[in-house]
Amino acid sequence: MTANKTRGEVSLELEGQEYVLRPSYEAISAFEAQTDRSLIDLARAAGDGQLKMSEAAVIATECIKAHGRAVDDKTLAAFNAARVGELILQADGGLLIAMKRLELLLFMAATGGYTGSGEVKATTKGN
Repeated sequence: MTANKTRGEVSLELEGQEYVLRPSYEAISAFEAQTDRSLIDLARAAGDGQLKMSEAAVIATECIKAHGRAVDDKTLAAFNAARVGELILQADGGLLIAMKRLELLLFMAATGGYTGSGEVKATTKGN
């Protein structure tokens, strides 16, 4: 699968496979609850290179699961953060590359432009 940028999705390569990260409302709520940090705080941390490995794993996992639910892929919808964390650690570039991809995802989600399901919002023309 290829990430759909109009939905705010980004891709993350793990173990030679490209995974789509979808920042749905459900995914954002889940990773905020699990990290005990807001979307804005996580976006800033990623931008500053201060995202913890466990936080990166949780964010990536919840967004992979959101994509899995959207495309009805039960395997993706059942991912877990411990395994994703291991894959991030083993990936070329490790946490640094994952953090850059997550930074893009988090900033796009934090600045709006997408519905709660991850679809791009219709633009309205100003007067």
